[in-house]
Amino acid sequence: MNIQDLHDLIRLLEEHPDWRAELRRILLTRELLELPELVREIAAIQRQHSELLAHHAREIKALRALVAQLVEAQRRTEQRVEELAEAQRRTEEQVAALRTDTESRFQDLVEQIRRLSMTVDRLVDWQRGEAGRREGELYEQHTLRRAPNLFFGGEGGNASEFSVRRRITMWLKPYYDQQQVPEPLADPLLADIIWWKGDEVVVAEVSHKVNGQDVRRARLRANTLLAVGIQAIPVVIGEEWATPESQALAQEEGVEWMVGSGVSQGFLRFRRLRAESTSEAT
Repeated sequence: MNIQDLHDLIRLLEEHPDWRAELRRILLTRELLELPELVREIAAIQRQHSELLAHHAREIKALRALVAQLVEAQRRTEQRVEELAEAQRRTEEQVAALRTDTESRFQDLVEQIRRLSMTVDRLVDWQRGEAGRREGELYEQHTLRRAPNLFFGGEGGNASEFSVRRRITMWLKPYYDQQQVPEPLADPLLADIIWWKGDEVVVAEVSHKVNGQDVRRARLRANTLLAVGIQAIPVVIGEEWATPESQALAQEEGVEWMVGSGVSQGFLRFRRLRAESTSEAT
């Protein structure tokens, strides 16, 4: 076959396309004949693979975007949690500080109330004491003014009166000669009433409620005069006994009394003393 024959063959194949298929069948093997179809299939598979890869790429991109959103959301959540934790910490600190301040103020208030209560108690005690003192002073003054009636005559008063003070000073001269003075509890100059009839002298302590201290003062002040030879009689005068023990102490100490409606025998004897003297004088 020469070149001309090849050109003629090509021309005939172009004029008869069906011959080309037959020629291919004769010239090519089955595998070669199937190659175009295989190529198309491969191309289709490649295209599908590319599409699948593109789809996966889009999904991966979307997934990455979602992951990024989740990461950002997580970051914001963690930041928010941290902010909430910080806010809670600050709140707890504020609450703790407020609690401490409240407790401190409460303790201050309790202390102020305690001090106020103590002040009120002291004021009440002072008022009671002052009221008792004034009541005692009024009762003492009232008793002193009524002394002539209580003792059925006689003379006396207390050391605030010059005549009484002068007489007590005269009685205490032995003490002064020895450069001594009685202790306050035993000092007749501090007695509520000094009253005498003839040679006998009443040393009286006056109190609305007669207690053990009144009894002891009367006894000690009378003892001071007894020590210098004065016939002193200790006496307590009041409206009532502070306790039953006070009356028992008076009996034990030999202290006479006129308390309420009760009058001791020694007090009654001193009352009668002036009447007997008057009768003798008559």
